[in-house]
Amino acid sequence: MSQTVVNGNVVEMLTGKSIPGANVIAKNLNGKLIGFSSSDEKGKFSLKINEPVDSLFINATMLGYKPYTAKARVDGTPFTILMEEGALQLQEVVVKADRIRENGDTITYNVGSFAQKQDKTIGDVLKRMPGIDVANNGKIQYQGTDINRFYIEGNDLLGGKYGIATNGISHDDIGAVEVMENHQPMQVLRGLSFSDQAAINLKMKNRSKATFLVHGTLAGGWSQQPKGALWHGDIFTMMVTGRYQMITTFKGNNTGINLSDQLIDFTSDRTDEGLEGYISLPTLVTPNLQRNRSYLNRSWMVSSSHLLKTSKGGELKAQIDYNNDRVTARGASSTTYFLESGDKMILEDRNSLAHRNAITGKFSFEINEKKYFLNNTLTADVSWNDLKINTSGTVHNTQDARSPEYSVSNLLKVIKRFGNNKLVTFTSRNEWISLPEKLTVYREGEKYGENIKQHSFYTDERASFGFVFNRVLLSLEAGVAGYFRNLDSDLWGITNENLVDKEELTTDYLRIFAAPKFEWSYRKLELTLNLPVNLYSYFFSGGLRNRTEFFLSPSLAARFRITPRMSLTLRGSARRSPASLHNIHDSSILTDYRSFSSGVDDYYSSSGQSLSLSYHYRNAQSGVFLMTMGRYGWNRSKFGTVQNIVGDYIFHSYRPQPSDSRNAMAFLNVSKTLDFMRGAVGLKGNYTRMENNILSQGVRTDYQSESYSLSPSVNGNISSILNWTLRFTWDRSVLKISDMDSRRSDNFIYSGNVTLTPCPLITWTAGGEFYRNQIETGRYKEMLMLDTKLTFNISKRIEISASVTNLLNRKNYTYTTYGTLSQYERSNQLRGREFLISIYLKK
Repeated sequence: MSQTVVNGNVVEMLTGKSIPGANVIAKNLNGKLIGFSSSDEKGKFSLKINEPVDSLFINATMLGYKPYTAKARVDGTPFTILMEEGALQLQEVVVKADRIRENGDTITYNVGSFAQKQDKTIGDVLKRMPGIDVANNGKIQYQGTDINRFYIEGNDLLGGKYGIATNGISHDDIGAVEVMENHQPMQVLRGLSFSDQAAINLKMKNRSKATFLVHGTLAGGWSQQPKGALWHGDIFTMMVTGRYQMITTFKGNNTGINLSDQLIDFTSDRTDEGLEGYISLPTLVTPNLQRNRSYLNRSWMVSSSHLLKTSKGGELKAQIDYNNDRVTARGASSTTYFLESGDKMILEDRNSLAHRNAITGKFSFEINEKKYFLNNTLTADVSWNDLKINTSGTVHNTQDARSPEYSVSNLLKVIKRFGNNKLVTFTSRNEWISLPEKLTVYREGEKYGENIKQHSFYTDERASFGFVFNRVLLSLEAGVAGYFRNLDSDLWGITNENLVDKEELTTDYLRIFAAPKFEWSYRKLELTLNLPVNLYSYFFSGGLRNRTEFFLSPSLAARFRITPRMSLTLRGSARRSPASLHNIHDSSILTDYRSFSSGVDDYYSSSGQSLSLSYHYRNAQSGVFLMTMGRYGWNRSKFGTVQNIVGDYIFHSYRPQPSDSRNAMAFLNVSKTLDFMRGAVGLKGNYTRMENNILSQGVRTDYQSESYSLSPSVNGNISSILNWTLRFTWDRSVLKISDMDSRRSDNFIYSGNVTLTPCPLITWTAGGEFYRNQIETGRYKEMLMLDTKLTFNISKRIEISASVTNLLNRKNYTYTTYGTLSQYERSNQLRGREFLISIYLKK
């Protein structure tokens, strides 16, 4: 086909200064999109038009500037776009907008067209938007990939803890949700470094800006299991101005709402090294079941976040969180270990009580400009965790565990851009962690346990230089890192000549590294090649000898933009990785009342290769979003795993024999709006497969585990009177051990809800889930759970509601899962029928 090229540049109207990173699109006279581009570091753009036109419309958008639209003749003359800073506040008007709009790499969702009568927070509405997935804790994925930033009016107030916003901000205060694809959060890197992650930006309504927003809920009621009073309360406050943003919230409840999950940092920059605990007491989980059905809690949470823009273009941010949880759980389980000599079964009836207190402080200063980036973040975390479990059954016992954690870290990052094609970066990270643990077991008049002390200091200092030459970005990052770790373990109360009960060990290293990186873009193709090189010098105490190891782990990614809406990405890597220092120790560590974990007494490394292929497609105007991915990997280690059962104890250790494993994964996520009923339909699918081997009772045992999941869903409306959501989920788990017959478990979940609004005053919602879980071959456990809620909408700012959850008073949930060479059949206690009256107020 013949091709027409429209060239031009984008500049500021007043100063004539070039504007890089502006989105420029071309439409024909009928409004059809026929080309798009973005301005480079010099403000220049080039639009390629694949159809004959004499004239067209050119639109340009850029954060901080007013949208630009003009008609242009296609005669080969360069076109100049003059953009005006968008400092003027326009009066709010009511218009009929599309549910989804597409402008280059920015997808805009109209919140009002997706919101339903029963929705309270912006997270409730995000769950209905095609292409966006929101977990119960507020974590967001777009097209199956985690977002890298969550903005409110273009500012990153909350950092990675944006679950506070998704579970707190009223959707009535948000006019639109913007998804910025291929988002590079550091302006200094835009146009130079690729990004395959998206960012979310909440656009507030004009009436909600520069005003103090507050809303809250107060509720009370009664529960039949555990029997007693119910209470719930929360206050959410927010202010957004041009220079200052604030969110402060207080929440407390004993109604099954998990508050600690809302304080998770989803985008934090994690270190190469961290401390892991050794003591691991079994906690009761209920897979496939909504968390609030079985979470018997008493929880409090306070969070306060502030952002202030300085007069010189910087940002000061402070974030302080406190969380207190008291959680009880009760359940029975039957664990079967599959052995060549005959299966072994252990019965347990557990009653647990957990306490957790956690305080986190995060303080940062950032300058994010086109030529310069600076960020310094100081973080301090302190938590106290206590867990007590009373167990009856095969082995009667009581376990007490204490595992406080203390950490302080500082991250400094500076990037300077010279001219339009050179970058210099300096990064400094320092982190100190202390993790003491204590486990005490009371069993048949005896007392034994484990005391562990761990602390570490990690430092990483690196610098990099990069430059761009004719669509090629070459960069070299190099530096030095150090890790200094102490481990003291003390097993007491057990006398066994085969157990090493005490150990004092240091596992330190110094690392020198260099990481060349090559990025190249040509038309529709983007290539990224990484060649990280690491030289480790290890220093061990005890019987381990010091050593030096060299690691090379190349990776290659190729993304082909087939069309502006469609892309295909191929990734491959070959790695050789250093050992996990967590597993290097001689001692036998008691991890729970019947399990011991022994480490390796020699240094080891692992290697692996992986290939993945992903496909993305989106047509925002038609409401179609599709993402699918497949991955296959091979792994090899110098040591294999060992599991031996002796009497009532299970011993986990390693053997000096190479071990190979393979894994495969496939994922599908597709969604489509149904505009005729203001709804959407979606389909999610997932498949995983893992092949490995283990030495069980002295016999090499190969095993293979597979899992399948398929979940279609649909939601819609009939006028404003009735709306509904329906979902079906099928899960299958399969375990195949050597020559034994394969075992499998199928689980089916039917869930949905219906909301009826017969008049503006009344809203009635009813819904629930039906579970059909396979316990063993030919035997299923079925359970129906129903909820209902009646709301009186006194005004736009006052609501009074009465709700009943678990209407049929189901008290236990039974399911079957598989471990490495084991099967778990469990029955956990649920929250019984609960009645709650609540009042919701909004300023």
